[in-house]
Amino acid sequence: SPGEERGVDFVKAIYEVGGASTADESLMRHSGREYGYVLKGTLGIQIGFREYELGPGDSIAFDSTKPHRLFNKGDVPVHAIWFVVGRDSDGRSRV
Repeated sequence: SPGEERGVDFVKAIYEVGGASTADESLMRHSGREYGYVLKGTLGIQIGFREYELGPGDSIAFDSTKPHRLFNKGDVPVHAIWFVVGRDSDGRSRV
């Protein structure tokens, strides 16, 4: 989402079958807050030690400074709308 607004990412995320935001057993964290809405598929989300499963029409919001990982839990690609606000310029760290 290029533009004038700094610290904001607004994207359509697609996770292919077996796809994830980080490698297995690896979590990431960064500044900001995330908001997500699943359009298609089954999205797994690990935040710290908790795991959530979202399907079409489900949404989530969480503090991005908490270690997290997004991954496809199903047999079709996951399509989701993702909005991250307050992210510094790629201040990501892997945990």
